[in-house]
Amino acid sequence: PHTMPSNYFVDHKRGEVNELRGQLRNPKLMRDPKKQREITKKVIAYMTLGIDVSKLFSEMIMASHTKDLVIKKMIYLYLCNYAQKKKDLAVLAINTLRKDAKDDDPMIRGLALRSLCSLQLPSIVEYVIPLLRSGIKDASSYVRKTAAMGCGRLFRISPDSFRAGKWGDALRGMITDREASVAINALNTLEEVERESGGLKADAKTILPLVKRIREFNEWGQCAVLNVASRFTPTNQQQMFGIMNHLDHLLKHSNCAVVLATTKVYLNFTINFPKVHKAVIQRLKVPLLTLMSSSSFELAYTVLCHLRVLVSRAPDIFLKDYKHFYCRHNEPTSIKKIKQDIIVALAEDSNASELLNELSEYITDNPQIAKQAVHSIGKIAVKSEEAVDEGIELLLSFIDIGTDFITATTCGVLKDILRKFPDRYEDVIPSLQKVLKSVESPEGRASVIWLIGEYGETITDAPYILETLIDNFQEETNHVRGELLTATMKLFFKRPPELHKMLGRVLKAAVEDTNFVDVRDQALFYYRLLRLDPHEAGRIVNCEKAKVSAFAETQDSEINDIIFEEFNSLSVVYSKPAARFTTYRRPEIKDPVSHPGSPAQGPPRVSSPSRSLKSPPMQILHTETPLEVKREPEVKAKPAPATIDILASLADEGPEVETSIPSNPTLLLKPKLAAQMYKKKWSGLKQKNVFNAKLRTPVPGVKAIESMFRPRGIDTIASGAKGGLMKFYFYAQSAKDSSFFLVEANLEIASGKLVATIKAENTSLISEFEAEIKSALSGVV
Repeated sequence: PHTMPSNYFVDHKRGEVNELRGQLRNPKLMRDPKKQREITKKVIAYMTLGIDVSKLFSEMIMASHTKDLVIKKMIYLYLCNYAQKKKDLAVLAINTLRKDAKDDDPMIRGLALRSLCSLQLPSIVEYVIPLLRSGIKDASSYVRKTAAMGCGRLFRISPDSFRAGKWGDALRGMITDREASVAINALNTLEEVERESGGLKADAKTILPLVKRIREFNEWGQCAVLNVASRFTPTNQQQMFGIMNHLDHLLKHSNCAVVLATTKVYLNFTINFPKVHKAVIQRLKVPLLTLMSSSSFELAYTVLCHLRVLVSRAPDIFLKDYKHFYCRHNEPTSIKKIKQDIIVALAEDSNASELLNELSEYITDNPQIAKQAVHSIGKIAVKSEEAVDEGIELLLSFIDIGTDFITATTCGVLKDILRKFPDRYEDVIPSLQKVLKSVESPEGRASVIWLIGEYGETITDAPYILETLIDNFQEETNHVRGELLTATMKLFFKRPPELHKMLGRVLKAAVEDTNFVDVRDQALFYYRLLRLDPHEAGRIVNCEKAKVSAFAETQDSEINDIIFEEFNSLSVVYSKPAARFTTYRRPEIKDPVSHPGSPAQGPPRVSSPSRSLKSPPMQILHTETPLEVKREPEVKAKPAPATIDILASLADEGPEVETSIPSNPTLLLKPKLAAQMYKKKWSGLKQKNVFNAKLRTPVPGVKAIESMFRPRGIDTIASGAKGGLMKFYFYAQSAKDSSFFLVEANLEIASGKLVATIKAENTSLISEFEAEIKSALSGVV
């Protein structure tokens, strides 16, 4: 193969393009093949560097009249690249290409045909069609396979001409071509052309000849044939087993794509035969486990994703092979995470203890793996009742490590275990008391607060832990606020004297803060409930909870079925149906072919991609009994006296505060940035924008201006007024990528002139941020 020296890819002066034009117009130079090749190489090198050499289009067309194949290739590459930009001049190249398409050399014929189709100009359709007609019947296999791909380009340029010329029938005839490369190109083109109707119709006339000659195709060709074969429905079991026998040798193939494509064919063929389907998975186990041990981590990850689907479908088949999924020290995080998912799926009473011990070893790994190991131990404990005691013991031992993220994750997992086994709280709560005050992450704090609300009567310092959190209520996240509100309400009815004032404070703070509407509504509901009847409120809030039998995320069988139907695709890697991450929707095939004597009736698999997805269920947990409030039992804890007004300062409906916060804010409503970090970021960001505005006089005060920005997520790090000038240091955080905006604003009190210097970590979002500032100031400008 011809190679191009690296010195061609040097960014020369653009003025040399004119020099190249002069050289291309020099007949003396063009008569020397070596010099012509050197000049053409320079043009291609400039084009590769991104320099616009389209002004040489006419000269390059003239230079295409050459016998040198290398020069022709380069010139045709140039013409295809700039044809869309020089549509009028591109027509001049048609005669040369048509002439070359009839050359004696098949390489030149194929090159000319490919280049002519690649121009993608509607005006050339009338010239392309005759050449494609002769190309698909050419004696050379290279020309025929080029013509097959050219049919696909014709379809892109003019679908009507493609259909009128019945090119689909011609391509179906080429599938049986004696040359394997021609057959595969025709198959790939048909797949693309018939994409809107669900792909090439997989019938016996098409599939059986391709399967019989599967050994002739290269790996890509085999994958293409197997992809079409996976949509085929055999007429009887004899035909099904015959095809599977023809493909059996592919399970030993070294290429991962071929093995997975063959796996999909086997699974789809046997989907309606449960016993055979199970035997097929047993047959596929060894090849897939072998591929999983590949030296390429990328391939191993892909195979593991598909193994996860099979394990979830038939865990008993892989039960004895759970040790294959133990993590190795040199594996990347992505592989370790998916192996942990498979380990959890394979856990049962007989191996739970060994798996728990293995997972406990991963606590010393990186934070991602350590946190997932804690979650995995919790899932096994919830899944296997015999392992729950050992699981709780391991989780409690992790608390002694003293690492914040492990402690926070452990608290969350213990909370889930107690939701399913509430009678185990006596083993958990005493050991947790020493860390309840030290958990700092929002997720961990939310779990701790839940535990206090449920079991606060057994925790001596429960009210004082809540009091510290209530003091910082405005600094907490939405989730933590909701948990804190609920826990305070629950504990109030268990320990009224200690929680009376705290409940009033947290309700008042929640109602007055309009940034979190759901928390505010929850607080108003609790307040009105207390005003109506404290005894009834206590019975509702502290009602007996039904045991959780399973968590909803482990029970979404419909999604799992769709992912299984989309086996050997990105759906398996992403763990979500294609409809959730692609814009293309394959239409439903309304009239699927049904064969008499088919082994099983049922919905055809070919229409599965169009299957509609139901909205995620609102119910988070599957419970053994319905969650209903019984009116007979009385609350065990003594409620607060009905004469006490928890929120004397609040009206029945609570304060009505109007806000113009957008439904989809561009800024986080509660950004967090320390003063030191503000200074560091400000000095590190060099690029700045200046925003000017004119405020009406008299201008509002410092606090009033801050209150205009705060509901929109623009908070103040420092502010003040001195010598007729107000000065503000604002900061905000983008809701899109969490990048920060920093603002230094000066406001002249007398004139109302506002000058704000803005610095942003992501400068492409400055215009959106300025729009937020304008909107905040709209009432005073």
